[in-house]
Amino acid sequence: MVALWLQHLWSWRADRGNGGPFWLMLWSATLTMLFFVNALLATLPNGAGAETIPFIRAQILQLAVLLALPVTKSFTRGREVRWWVVVAGAMFVGRAVLWLTTDLVWVHGAMHGIPQNGRYLGATFLAPLIVVAWYVATSTTRLPATRTRLALQLASAFTLTGLYAAYLVPPGPVSDLLKGVWALPLLAALHAMGQQHLRSADQSADRQRLMRDALTEIRYAAWLTTDPLEILKLAEATAREQVGDETLVGTMAPGSRGQFSATFDSATENPKDDAARGFLDDLSAVVSVAAERLRLADNLRDEALTDYLTRLPNRKALELHLKLALVRAHQLGTRLALLYCDVDEFKRENDHHGHAWGDELLHRIAGHLQKSMSKDTFVARVGGDEFVVVIEDAGSREDLVELATGIRSGLDLPGTLRVPPLLSVGIAVWEREEATDPDLLLREADAAMFEGKRSSVGVVVFDEALRAQMVAEQNLGLEIDAALRYGDFELHYQPIVDASTLEIVSLEALIRWPDGDGMRMPAQWIPFAEKSGQIVPIGRWVVVTARAAAKSFRLPVAVNVAARQLAEPGFVENLREDWGDDDWALLTLEITESDLLEDLSHAIESLTAVRALGARISIDDFGTGHSSFARLANLPVDVLKIDQAFVRDLDSPGGVAIVQAIVALAEAYALDIIAEGVERIEQLEVLIDLGVPKLQGYLLGRPSQSVPERVDLSTARMVGQGTK
Repeated sequence: MVALWLQHLWSWRADRGNGGPFWLMLWSATLTMLFFVNALLATLPNGAGAETIPFIRAQILQLAVLLALPVTKSFTRGREVRWWVVVAGAMFVGRAVLWLTTDLVWVHGAMHGIPQNGRYLGATFLAPLIVVAWYVATSTTRLPATRTRLALQLASAFTLTGLYAAYLVPPGPVSDLLKGVWALPLLAALHAMGQQHLRSADQSADRQRLMRDALTEIRYAAWLTTDPLEILKLAEATAREQVGDETLVGTMAPGSRGQFSATFDSATENPKDDAARGFLDDLSAVVSVAAERLRLADNLRDEALTDYLTRLPNRKALELHLKLALVRAHQLGTRLALLYCDVDEFKRENDHHGHAWGDELLHRIAGHLQKSMSKDTFVARVGGDEFVVVIEDAGSREDLVELATGIRSGLDLPGTLRVPPLLSVGIAVWEREEATDPDLLLREADAAMFEGKRSSVGVVVFDEALRAQMVAEQNLGLEIDAALRYGDFELHYQPIVDASTLEIVSLEALIRWPDGDGMRMPAQWIPFAEKSGQIVPIGRWVVVTARAAAKSFRLPVAVNVAARQLAEPGFVENLREDWGDDDWALLTLEITESDLLEDLSHAIESLTAVRALGARISIDDFGTGHSSFARLANLPVDVLKIDQAFVRDLDSPGGVAIVQAIVALAEAYALDIIAEGVERIEQLEVLIDLGVPKLQGYLLGRPSQSVPERVDLSTARMVGQGTK
């Protein structure tokens, strides 16, 4: 019995999470104690312990009978034992009370110290024994295996019979034998069941470990493949192997919002055990999540290569496609053409009609381009209002020009009364003997489109003349970078004078680029700097230098700002960094009327922020941008500069009338006025008579790196062309 108890103790320590080994260990320990007490009672001399030892043995026996209830429940999954224990335990407690207080169970003070059973010793033990026996009998019927159930029922019957017979037969060798072996049949049966349970638990643990390993392999494989069906097939083979059912079939169905539902069904019947069902559920989840992840990755990849508005391929997709298309053209010996399309005056029209109108126009242009091309032609939107068409196996130059002409003027806006805008189209053709450089081909098509827009021709084919121009612009860009890096630029300052006193009241900073003994004319390089974006770092250098001049000359300074600078997201922040934290009243930003109208909403936002810092805003070349005078009320403006063209026309009544209108307009909106381009004394006198308070021009002082002295009209003379 001791060896059996030690074995059960070891089994319980190895499987602490299971209640069966614990109760079996506790029960075998109780029976071991009972056998020790029986052995002790047999060795005691007559009369020794006649009252105490039998009572202790009876309580241990009753505990052993009660423990049979949880032991049976653990191995048969029978009903809850709480009330069965309460009922049987209450009977045993009553029996113990009768034992101690009456002679009904045990006769106290027996003659000669010989133990003597009471009249109801067997009856009081039989009642709770029947309760336990009934629970054991009914619980064993829950066992699924017939042999196991029959063996346990027979063992229970032998145990109960032996136990009851041990107390019915007269004391003697038979009684002693029954008291020693009555529990062995049930104990042996339960021990066998416990060992079987442990083996089953070990097998279940091994099976679950194999299933976990299989799930891990499926998860790993799911990260290495891009095909959801391949993952499903692999999972199906794994399910058949782990569950042991060759009829299992995996299916996967798409659901809403990009979700998937994977299932594994058997052609015979669904798995009955929980482990198999749980494994298949986990496997379904792994396959479903993998499919959803792959679908999401595909969607993200598509989104990364698709324009959000037109759903056309974007610039990244164009670059990938163009590389492959050039490789194919090189292998097949065919020509490849690019059509670079841009909407004329799109920004102005977009500001005028609204961004919703602009988005709808871009959407219609995308449809127009796709409709104008064959189905296998690649059309992409590369940004803003720019589209690129890739034509493989392109036709002749004449065919391409005809196609581009149809694109330019063939746009229709059904359902509206607006005249559709024109498209400028640049054409670049790749021949087999040329280098396969996608970026160069795109730049060539872009240069041709820009030339078509500049010249208003609309459709231009890239040729050697444009190639030379593009090379020249590339060299000019390098020269501008070098000039900025090595400090070749200079700032010259032209005075702005008070019309009544001719005293210098402020300066305009004008950038100059020395070239040998002369200067590069601003018109030769500033437009390119604006187009290339180099005007942004140049403009920042101008602000820093003008700040130093304003402090040195102790005069306010005006700085010209291009539309390209205003378009920078960090324009205001950069201006604050370059100018500093104080003396904002010394700074005036000049922006031409046409540049202000080019991106009106963004320009107003930036200039309003600058004006809030204390700087002044001036509209240069006023009157040439064809803006509405009424719009001035909504612009953050402090100064109007009358364009030199109106000053030159002061000899005519019409010119005088225009200047009078501008002066009246400025007075109505409480704006300061500066007339630029004053070159003759007659112009000076007329402007003074018209009430223009401030003047600027060669007559009053040429730009120079130093501040000129006060103007002396007695020495003033007419100078050559130019005003700044």
